[in-house]
Amino acid sequence: MTEEEYLKERVDDQIEWYSIKSATNKKYYLWANALVIVFAALIPFFAGFVKEYTWLNFPIAALGVLTAVATGLSSLYKFQEKWTTYRITAEALQREKLLYKTAISPYGMGPASFKVFVRNMEGIMNNENVAWTQIINNKDQQTGAEGETSPETQ
Repeated sequence: MTEEEYLKERVDDQIEWYSIKSATNKKYYLWANALVIVFAALIPFFAGFVKEYTWLNFPIAALGVLTAVATGLSSLYKFQEKWTTYRITAEALQREKLLYKTAISPYGMGPASFKVFVRNMEGIMNNENVAWTQIINNKDQQTGAEGETSPETQ
């Protein structure tokens, strides 16, 4: 694989993948937590009117269930952990690519610098895969559920 092919097909592709996954997990995390805040705040608000409007018992119960569901899903799918792991990996890959493109240490102008670059990039991606596996295994041990696909299997 040539340097150009590696940068385009491996590095740029992985940076994009990690960035998209990070943004997606951040969005899910923020939405889930925003819903928890809104639902939890509405419960005592509606509870104040229960004496006058007994039919509010059903919406109050539903809000309690929705709060538990949103909290549980956020915890189950580990949106925050994935968001930060993917963002850290994307930033590390971008940084390493910048160092390589500008021939800053540990990269020089010699042919060996490409090999060092590939080793460092693959090391970053491997470290993320190890972290991802730990997150998923931790979730599976707690729930018995299956997680999403690793970037390496796509």
